[in-house]
Amino acid sequence: MLTNIQRNIGRRILARTSQADKFERLKKLKYARKIGVVYNMQDMTSEHLHKIIHHFESEGKSVFTLGFVNEKDIDNLLPNYKESYFCNADLNFWKIPHGDSISKFIQEDFDFLINLDLKGAIELQGISTFSVAKTRIGKFFDDFVFAHDLMVKSNSQEAYGLFIDITRHIK
Repeated sequence: MLTNIQRNIGRRILARTSQADKFERLKKLKYARKIGVVYNMQDMTSEHLHKIIHHFESEGKSVFTLGFVNEKDIDNLLPNYKESYFCNADLNFWKIPHGDSISKFIQEDFDFLINLDLKGAIELQGISTFSVAKTRIGKFFDDFVFAHDLMVKSNSQEAYGLFIDITRHIK
């Protein structure tokens, strides 16, 4: 019960977060140079993550990923230049991401931020909400219409399938 209350209040806090007005038209993917991808580690295999990274890098784009690990700490994961992670220690009481581990990612001026959240998790939707990316794209959730500039309806039950659906809309 407490978790539902936390998430509901957290969602309301995120909804009140003001976003900068964007006056740019939606770019096509071929014109993008820098792309960010946020995902839940439980929903993504390393093989699919590498396919996503390779997909963009083969087109000459820079790709940076941020994976959410639903654990207290992530001592067993080593971030590198392109891949970073955050965990429950990086969330406040309302399950909203904060702190140094995510601030660099959300302050990156991505052409596209692709959110591969399948379930409407406040932890991942918070990243999209706070991101300064030019275009924030994710799956359609009634509760998080404020978190994205473009939302895609997808019936996919896996993150890679959602990625395919999203890229189909921005090509």
